[in-house]
Amino acid sequence: MSDVSSAGSAERLAGSVCSMEGLVRRARSLPARIVVIASAQDQVALEAAALAEEEGLARSVLVGDRVRIETLLRGMDRDPKAFEIVDRQETEEAVATSVKLVREGHGHLLMKGRVTTGGLLREVLHRDRGLRTGSLLSDVFLFDCPLPGELRLMGITDGGINMTPDLETKARILTNALEVFRALGFERPKVAVLSAVEKVNPDLPSTVDAAELARRGREGLFGDCEVAGPLAMDLALSAEAARRKGVESPVAGAADVLLFPSIEAANITAKALQYMVPFEPGHVVVGARAPVLIPSRSESARAKVNAVALGRLMVD
Repeated sequence: MSDVSSAGSAERLAGSVCSMEGLVRRARSLPARIVVIASAQDQVALEAAALAEEEGLARSVLVGDRVRIETLLRGMDRDPKAFEIVDRQETEEAVATSVKLVREGHGHLLMKGRVTTGGLLREVLHRDRGLRTGSLLSDVFLFDCPLPGELRLMGITDGGINMTPDLETKARILTNALEVFRALGFERPKVAVLSAVEKVNPDLPSTVDAAELARRGREGLFGDCEVAGPLAMDLALSAEAARRKGVESPVAGAADVLLFPSIEAANITAKALQYMVPFEPGHVVVGARAPVLIPSRSESARAKVNAVALGRLMVD
C-alpha cells in the first residue's frame, strides 16, 4: 500500500502536472517559444534543439561557432538552413550575445551549450547587461517520483546555484520552488525542509532554519502551501516512517518539494537518483528575467528537452 493517502493525492494532483510526460504534453499544447542556446556547438544541445522543434515545444536560436555548429548538424543528418544560427567565435561573446537576445525579447528561454554553468550565470547576473530582477537565482530539479503509489512529480532544490545558503537564502529558494510548482498547477504544494533529524538541535543549524521556515509557512508568508521541518529524508518520503517515529505532518510521505540544507546534499541526491533509478529529469533556474536552463553536460538530449518543456511552462 502506498504511503500517500488517496485524499492527499487528490489534493495535490487536482489540475496539476503529475509526470514528466504530462509536463511535456502540457508544454506542447502551448504556443512554441524561442530558446537561445549559448555556445551551441555541442552535439547533445543540438539534438535537444532539434527534438524540441520536432515536438513543437520551442524554436531555437543557435549562438556560437557557425562552422562547428553546421558540421555537427550535418553529422546528425540535419539541415543547417533549418536553424537560425548567430555566428560568434568566442565563448564569452556567444554567451553575451545569447543573454542580450533574451534580454531584448528575441528569445524566451536561455540554455547552456558548450559553456560552464558559472560562465553562463556570470553574464546572466551582470549588473548592466544581464537578466537580473533583484530575485535570488536557484535551481529546481524535477523528476518522476519512483515511490509506489500515485504518479507524481517531485522537486529537489537547490543543487546547482547556492553553495551554503543561510536562513534568508533558503526562504528565497523555497519561494522560487513554489513558483515552479504553482506554474505546474499545484494549488497547495507540500515542502519538506530537510535535515539529518526531525527535532530541533541548536548544534545542527539546518534544524533551526527548518523550524523557522515551517513557522513562516504556518503564518502564510509563502502563500498557500504546507511547509514542514525539520524532516529527515525517511519522513519526507514515507508516512509509515513518520508514524513509527510518532511524527504527525501532512507533508510526511507526501512531499512535493525537498528543500536541502546545502548544495552538496541536493546535488548528490539528485545525481544518485538520476543514475540509480534511472529517470530523465528536467530542471530550471528561476529568479532571472527568463528561465535559464543549465542541464549537465552528461545529461541526455531527452533531459534537455524536458528542461525546455519546464522552462516553457514558466514563460507567460
